[in-house]
Amino acid sequence: MKRTLAVLAVLALTGCATVVSGTQQSVFVDTPLTEGATCTLQDSKHGHWYLQSTPATVSVLKGNGPMNITCRKAGYQTASVSVDDEFSGATLGNIILGGGIGIFVDAASGAAQKYPDKIVIWMKPQKWASAAQRKEWEEGKAAYEKELAEKLEAQRRAQQSRQNQ
Repeated sequence: MKRTLAVLAVLALTGCATVVSGTQQSVFVDTPLTEGATCTLQDSKHGHWYLQSTPATVSVLKGNGPMNITCRKAGYQTASVSVDDEFSGATLGNIILGGGIGIFVDAASGAAQKYPDKIVIWMKPQKWASAAQRKEWEEGKAAYEKELAEKLEAQRRAQQSRQNQ
């Protein structure tokens, strides 16, 4: 009886990220200054999703490697980006609570990884309506890229700080 309870307890604690965060994820796709673009998302295992009009949210499967997102809109250049999936923090619960067994469950189900919650794709007009439109687009994109670089630098510093401890 004690052995059965012990096995049930371990099984209850395995697959923590699978249980907590699931194998699917909502991803918000935004095309700043270009509302109404249609986008396709495709992961490396040929999962395929379609957004009829941006900005919008789509539910995708996690853990299927890099995802390519391509957006189109009349009057704009087609724009594509690729995003990698990253390690999901919920998986750490397996080490603490389940002794690590659930890591294998999470890895197999895709729950051990996640995509960015927000994906931003800048679509450049084929022709600028005015110099002001071009300036607004260029300044908006530059501000976004600066913010992204600052976040990456902060993550790098935090990681380096953890390694030095």
